[in-house]
Amino acid sequence: MLRWFFERKIAAAERELGVPATESRYMLRHSIDALFAYASLRKLARFHGPLPADVYAAAKIAAYRQQDCGSCLQITVNLAKKSGVSTEMIRTLLDGRTDVLPEELREVSQYASEQANRVDNPVLRERLRQRYGDEGLIALALAITSAGTFPTFKRAVGLATTCSQVRIEV
Repeated sequence: MLRWFFERKIAAAERELGVPATESRYMLRHSIDALFAYASLRKLARFHGPLPADVYAAAKIAAYRQQDCGSCLQITVNLAKKSGVSTEMIRTLLDGRTDVLPEELREVSQYASEQANRVDNPVLRERLRQRYGDEGLIALALAITSAGTFPTFKRAVGLATTCSQVRIEV
């Protein structure tokens, strides 16, 4: 009965995210406790605090571009689209053409990319803190952190071994 319930929850998540949740199904088969722990990370990955949708998406896409080339990046794109971020902006971020973005989004993208690559930029961090406040900076940090967590887990258990083309559904 419990497995049936989780199967339904996973199927619902797949519909929402637009990709198969193979890692969740893997954990359901082998460790429900691990699945519970993993599911709690979704809250971390979705916290955007006071950040506007386009700012949050810029951070997530920039960080995920550095950490993933598959379903995690696709999920990020799908959720950005669902939150109202324009296809044009998503394509620009995916292509890495941040020079054409407004300064605010260019700086967020730069900061997220640098942090995902373990490059600290205290001047830019302070500028973002001034712009978005401490809660906004925390939201940016959580967005960047999640970009490493999910792809790393999938690779570590052998479920992310190839890249895939990211699509922007219109």
